[in-house]
Amino acid sequence: MHQLRATLFAFLVAAIASGATAHADTAPPTPPTIATYVAAEYPADARAAGREASVELELTVGADGQVLDARVVTPVGDGFDEAALAAVRQFVFTPATKDGQPIAARIRYRYAFTLEHAPVAPAPVAGRIEGHILSRIDGKPLAGVDVVVTGPDGSVSRVTTDEAGAFALDALPAGHYHIAIDALDHAAFAQDEDVIAGEAAAVTYRLNPATTVEDTGSYGAVATIEAPVREITRRSLEGDELTKIAGTRGDPLRAVELLPGVARPPSGQGMLIVRGSAPEDSQVFLDGAPVRQLYHLGGLTSFVNGALLKRVDLFPGNFSARYGRKIGGVIEAEMRDPRTDRFHAALDLNMVDVSALAEGPISDKWSFAIAGRRSHIDAWIGPLLRATGAPVAATPVYTDWQAMAVYKADANNRIRVIGYGSTDRLEVVIANPSGAATKRDRLGVEGAFHRLRVDWTRTWPNLEQSISVTGGSNRYVVNASELVQGGIDGFEIFGRADWHATLSKYAQLAWGLDIHDLEADLWYRGPHVPQTEGNPDKTFTADRFNEQIVDQKDGVWFRPAAYAEATITPIAPLAVTAGVRVDYFSDVSTWAVDPRASGRYTLGATTFKGGIGRFSQPPKEEESIPAFGNPGLRTQQATHYGFGFDHKLSQRVSFGLEGYYKSLDHMIIETPSGAKTNTGRGRIYGAELAARWQPGGRVSGFLSYTLSRSERNDAGKWRLFDYDQTHILTVSSSIKLGHGWELGGTFRLVTGNPETPVIGSVYDADVDLYRPLYGATNSARTTAFHRLDLRIEKQFHIAGHPCAGYLDIQNAYNRANRESTDYSFDYSQRSDTPGLPLIPSLGIKGEI
Repeated sequence: MHQLRATLFAFLVAAIASGATAHADTAPPTPPTIATYVAAEYPADARAAGREASVELELTVGADGQVLDARVVTPVGDGFDEAALAAVRQFVFTPATKDGQPIAARIRYRYAFTLEHAPVAPAPVAGRIEGHILSRIDGKPLAGVDVVVTGPDGSVSRVTTDEAGAFALDALPAGHYHIAIDALDHAAFAQDEDVIAGEAAAVTYRLNPATTVEDTGSYGAVATIEAPVREITRRSLEGDELTKIAGTRGDPLRAVELLPGVARPPSGQGMLIVRGSAPEDSQVFLDGAPVRQLYHLGGLTSFVNGALLKRVDLFPGNFSARYGRKIGGVIEAEMRDPRTDRFHAALDLNMVDVSALAEGPISDKWSFAIAGRRSHIDAWIGPLLRATGAPVAATPVYTDWQAMAVYKADANNRIRVIGYGSTDRLEVVIANPSGAATKRDRLGVEGAFHRLRVDWTRTWPNLEQSISVTGGSNRYVVNASELVQGGIDGFEIFGRADWHATLSKYAQLAWGLDIHDLEADLWYRGPHVPQTEGNPDKTFTADRFNEQIVDQKDGVWFRPAAYAEATITPIAPLAVTAGVRVDYFSDVSTWAVDPRASGRYTLGATTFKGGIGRFSQPPKEEESIPAFGNPGLRTQQATHYGFGFDHKLSQRVSFGLEGYYKSLDHMIIETPSGAKTNTGRGRIYGAELAARWQPGGRVSGFLSYTLSRSERNDAGKWRLFDYDQTHILTVSSSIKLGHGWELGGTFRLVTGNPETPVIGSVYDADVDLYRPLYGATNSARTTAFHRLDLRIEKQFHIAGHPCAGYLDIQNAYNRANRESTDYSFDYSQRSDTPGLPLIPSLGIKGEI
C-alpha cells in the first residue's frame, strides 16, 4: 500500500515538473492590440445604394505601434478599399512583444462597413437567430465582429455586432445553420444552431484570445475546450455579485447560504446544510482540492479573501463523477489569476476585521498575488463584555492568508504555485462566583490549516489537461476546562489529474484520478460522547464524568479514486452524460463503484434536465479508527434523483424549477450500547424554485424558494432530521442609484428547526439532579426565522484611486429569532435563547 501511494503521488509531481521544464524556455509572445481606433468614412455611393462590405487587410505594425504598411488582401471595390486603407493607416497599436521586448508584426484585420437597418419583423414561417459575442477573458462585449451564417441551402448571410456585442438575423427558413465568427485578436469560432419556424434562437458566444505567434509575425489561434455540462444543477455566483450581496459582509462563500437547496445553519455555527443532508455530508473544494474548514469560528467569515475568487459553484445534488467521497452536495470555489496590467494594492477595513491584497506582474511570464486578513473583534468585544458585567467573556481571533505565483510559458501552458492557510482561536471565560479564576472556568477551541499547491494546465486544440498536488497540515483542538480535551493533528496530501477531450461535435470525454492521503494523530480525554443528531440530551451532567475515556491513536487514511464521463450529443438539442467513479477507502478496506447519468434537452429558451446517480461516503476519521470507532464500518450510500427545467426570459432574466429525491442507506448510527453500525436509513425529497436577474444593468438580484422534507430512521421508525426546514425563502436584490451609490437588501424566511419537547422530569437521588422526560423525537419546532439584511455602498475616488465606503447591516429590524431553549434545574421553566441581534459593519476599502 505504501508503494502504491508513493507511485501515484510521484506520477503527479513528475507530470507537473515536466510541464515546468518543457516550457521554461518558451517565449510567450503577445499580439498587437489597438490603442487608437479611427472610424472610416462610408463611401457615399455605396451608402446610397445600401451596400455593405468587409475589407480584409494585411497590416505591418512596427515596434513603436505605428502602422508601417497596409494593403488590401481581397479588393471589394465601390470605394470600400480606399476608405478602409485611409482609416487603418491612422491606427495606433500597443506593439507585439517577444521575450518581453516590443517587435514588429504582421497581422490580418477585417474592417466591416455596415449600415443601420430598421428592424424587420420575421415572416410567420421563418425563424431568427439573435445573440451576443463576448470576450471569455473579461466578459466584455466585442463590437465590429463579423458573423457569417451559412444556411441549409448553402446561402450565406453576414452581420456585424454592435457596440453591445449584439447581432440578429431575421427571416431565416427553418433548418440547420453553421455560424462562423472572426474577431481581431480572438480565436476563430464556429458553432451549429437549429432554427425553428416562428421562434428565436438566443445564443451567447464567448471568444478565446488569439494565442500563438510565429517568428514571421503571422498570428494564429488555438481555442480552449469548454467542458461539457455534466451536472443537472449548477448554481453560480461570479464577478461583482460575489462581494455585494447584503448580509454577507462581502464574503462570496457566505452568499452560497442564500441559494436554493441550502438550509439556514444555526446562528454562529457556520455549517453547510445542502438539501437536507448533514453538514459533514457536503464538501467544499478550492480549485479542486477539498477544504475541511469553510468558515472561521463563529461563522462570520470564510477562510479565503473574496477578491481572489473568480467564481463559486454550488452543486446541490447529482454532481459529476469528478467529485466523490460525499453524499450531500458540493461547493467549488475557483481562484482567479493575478492581474497583469500593472501593480494593484487594496485595503478593506471594517468593524470586524482588516484585509489587504497586492497583485501584479513580475515579468512578461510571471505574476503574483498575496492577501492577508486578521480579525480585530477581540480588541473590543472582550472589554465590552467585561464592562457590562457579563458572566461570560469571549475573545475570538482569526487570521487567513493566500499567496500565488503564476507562470505562463505561453497561452497554452500555465503553472501556478499557491499557498493558503487559516488560524482560529476562541476562548470563553466564565465568571466564577467565588472570584477565584481556575482552569475550569475556561473553554477554548483552536484550529489551523496551511497548504501549498502546485498545478499545471495544458491546452491542445481538442484536449485540456490539469494536474495538481496539494499538501499541508491540519490541527484542531478542543479544551473544555479540565474535563474534556481532544483534537486531531495531521498532514494530508491531495493530488488529482483531469483530462477533457473533444472527440467530435457529437462526443466529449472526461477522465481523471484523485488521491487523498491523510496521516494524523487523534486524542481524546473525557466522557463518552453519544450520537448528537436525533438525540435531545446533548448536555454533560456530572455523572457522565465518572467513566473517562483516555486514548490517543495515529492512523492513515489512503483514498485513491478514478473516474470517466462521456457526453454524447446525438442531435443538437439533446446532451446525455454517463459516467462512473471508483473509490477505495483503506481505513475500512472497501471499494465503491458509483455510476451516474444525466441528460439535458433544449427546446427554444427552455432546457429540460434530469439525472440519477449513486454516491458513497466513508466514515469520518474518528468513526473508523480503533478505540474511538469501529474499523468494521462500511461506506454510507445515497441515490440521487432529479428532474426539472430552466427557462430564459431574456439575456439577463431566467428562472427554473427542480424536484429531487435522495435515498440514504447504510447510514452510520450509534446503538444504545454505544456501538457504531451501518443500520441507519434516510430519505430526502423536495422542490426548488430559482429566479435570477443577472448583473449587468441597474438592477440585479435573485429569488430562491425550497420546499423540503428530510427524515431519518435509526430506531425502527421515521423521524425528522435535526436540520429539516420545510420552507426556505430568500429574496435578494441590488440597485445602482447613480453617482456611485448602490443599495442592496436580502430577506430570508425559514421554517424553524425541529426540536424534541420536554414533557416533564424525574429526580435522580443517586446523582442529585433532575432528568428530563422527552416527547417524540423532533416532534416540535422552534418559531419561524426571518431576517432583513441591508447594504449601502458609495464609490468615489481619492487622487484618482477607486475607493468605497459601505455599511452592511445584519438583522436590520433586530428580530429576536429563537435559536435554542434553556431549562431551569428541574425543567419546570424554559427560556428561549435568541440568535444574533442587529449587527452593523461599517467599512471602507480602496485600491491603488
